[in-house]
Amino acid sequence: MSHVNKEPKSEDLTGQSRFAWNLMVSWASQLILIFSGFVMPRLVDAKVGQELLGIWDFGWSFVSYLTLVGLGMGACFNRYIAMHRAANEIMELNKVANSVIFVQIIIAFLVVSTTITFYFCLPYYFSESLLENTETAQHVILFLGLSLSIQMLAGSARGLLTGYHRWDIHNVLHAGASILSLALMMMALYFTNLSIEGMAIGYFISTLFFESLRFYYVKKICKEFTFNINLANLSTCKRMLKFGIKSMLSNVPPIILLQTISLLLVSSIGPAALAIFARPMALTKHIKTFMAKFTLMLTPTAGAMQGANESSDLQALFINTTKLSFAFCIPALGGLFIYGDQILALWMGGDYATKELMMILSAGLILSMGQDSSIRILMGMNKHGKISVIALISLMFIFLIGLYFTGIDRLALSTAGLLFVIPMTLVYGILLPVYTCIQLELSYFSYCRKSILIPILYSLPFFLLMFYSRFLFDQSDHFSALLSAVSAGFITAIIYFIYLLPLKMKKKCLQACKLIKLHNKVDS
Repeated sequence: MSHVNKEPKSEDLTGQSRFAWNLMVSWASQLILIFSGFVMPRLVDAKVGQELLGIWDFGWSFVSYLTLVGLGMGACFNRYIAMHRAANEIMELNKVANSVIFVQIIIAFLVVSTTITFYFCLPYYFSESLLENTETAQHVILFLGLSLSIQMLAGSARGLLTGYHRWDIHNVLHAGASILSLALMMMALYFTNLSIEGMAIGYFISTLFFESLRFYYVKKICKEFTFNINLANLSTCKRMLKFGIKSMLSNVPPIILLQTISLLLVSSIGPAALAIFARPMALTKHIKTFMAKFTLMLTPTAGAMQGANESSDLQALFINTTKLSFAFCIPALGGLFIYGDQILALWMGGDYATKELMMILSAGLILSMGQDSSIRILMGMNKHGKISVIALISLMFIFLIGLYFTGIDRLALSTAGLLFVIPMTLVYGILLPVYTCIQLELSYFSYCRKSILIPILYSLPFFLLMFYSRFLFDQSDHFSALLSAVSAGFITAIIYFIYLLPLKMKKKCLQACKLIKLHNKVDS
């Protein structure tokens, strides 16, 4: 009896075979983060009030600015890890990884130094706005800044894991950190007198524990990687810094824009106004994070495709991922547009239910959020430097023009929302996708037809049913409104499954539901 020796199946070094699994784990972990994001602001508001909630948001605004010190290093270098691994360039992989580790140590030190400096400078610049909460804000900023320094130090571990396409482990650790920090923050809030200062300490402890775990998984998963700081060299460090700065410039403009608006609100209206503004922003940010969990995986995938000389597939990758992005964010943001004020009222109370602001943010972010894949693919191709500089300049120029006509003294919540979404739409919703199409030698009109128009058409039944649901809700027919909303989601899911889901994913879903035989009969 003869035996046929089967060759072992080679590992997919582009990460495409792990894409669906990584995405499911990413989104599952994000649900935990959303739960934490919903619970804590409500608890803080109920326990210590709107003013201290605004101080907590102010601390996070500082941390967002502090990420600039990182110069875009850390996880962004996963593009090089994936590319060198796909090309079997193990020595180059180790040079890159150890060079990034060396730079990350320096960056972590700079973050700590900047945090301590701002800690002492805070009373001189914000005492009139923060008043008796100045010292509390100092302590919050200190521990949040120290947490960021730990994250910067562990950025190399994140880059290695995601460069090996292990987004599942990366996101499970992220979710674990969120669960532990939530538990510690609740304990600090309800069982101590530390208030939001205790919350910051709890976040620091959680960050320290789970970021340390990343290095354990690097040792276990990244077999080709060898820690040897002597492999770090100046030329590689410069190359990684150059790539990191370009990546930072591509990611940081929305952060600068949002945090500038947040600081303007604190200085002109007060911390309570920021607390109100931050809540609808948080709802849209959760959707944005869901999208990022999907699009972030495109950078190492595009890098690996380039390393394996599969550049012809990048056009299809760009169109398909953008189409799926719009298919997700159009109903999600559309639901916030229609029911956002009620979600805010249920979540935080009537004082936070800013209907006009919620509608501005949800409608105004569709184009920019749905096309996040453009910058991720450009990063994977290492063609994001020039457009990132143009995007930063354009975004701030449009914002400053808007601010000039509105005036800081007349800044209102709805005006602040417009100052955010208009620059985002013009730069990230139009300029960046056009540039990506040029780089990929792809017709922009063909791209729009395949990636944007099709999901819009498939979403029309959703909007018809959701608007009808809101009409019923306003007529106090809550049961019929709920039935209409559920029908909207169910019908949209069926349409997406039939017309948008790739064939391989369809088969996997049907196999999971044990319906593959029935599916084959229908096809025949």
